[in-house]
Amino acid sequence: MWSQRGTLSNLRRSPRRIEEYDSLLERDYMVELEHDPAVKEWTKVHNIVIPYTFGWLRRYHPDFLVTFKDGTKELHETKGLPLLFWISTKLKRQSAEHYCASRGWKYKLITRGLRW
Repeated sequence: MWSQRGTLSNLRRSPRRIEEYDSLLERDYMVELEHDPAVKEWTKVHNIVIPYTFGWLRRYHPDFLVTFKDGTKELHETKGLPLLFWISTKLKRQSAEHYCASRGWKYKLITRGLRW
């Protein structure tokens, strides 16, 4: 699977003001977060690592930590349509939902159709 990487800069809602993306879906979602009036702050550099088991113990790094103006927090993961059907995606999501629930946060899976 091919994905385009790059950097967005001059960001207003990222504390770093610059963030790297690993796919066009991530880039597009970063722009959405920048324009969402409910979002106070978001970042991809958050040091959150969630353990999950897929044959053996693995480490999942969610794409985004989003903090809203009302103080709530969410972890957001971007996935292209084909990846939604992978068992590893399901296991990561389940582990992340448990992680978030234990902190009073929410977990959100962000997807779009195929991009050519």
